[in-house]
Amino acid sequence: MAVSAKKVVLNFLDSDVFVNTELFDKYMHKDLKMNWHASSGYREFDYDDYYRLCQSTAASYESMRTEISHIFSDKKEVAARFTVYVRTNENPREEVPIGYFVSIFKVEDEKIIEVHQSSHPSQD
Repeated sequence: MAVSAKKVVLNFLDSDVFVNTELFDKYMHKDLKMNWHASSGYREFDYDDYYRLCQSTAASYESMRTEISHIFSDKKEVAARFTVYVRTNENPREEVPIGYFVSIFKVEDEKIIEVHQSSHPSQD
């Protein structure tokens, strides 16, 4: 039985992929295209670029989790609004929000193949 696109995205957002890059291939399609509008500007990532970003994140954080406030799906596309919280290597006892995200994920072959994302940093 095929896993729904919403379940794929929920599993990804609930995973440790940003601190354990061994999980990256489980969630990301080899043809991944990421379009990210951040406070620092617009960036595009392919599979390899996004993997390298995850590697650098993994080196900085003890843990990372998401708190989803909204999630909607329509067949192969999922929209989610979420906050990302981290515990840094320097201060693993304190969890702090680092950003707020709105993302639209497209799922193919039970993996994320395309993302359109907007984010801004936390003010905390």
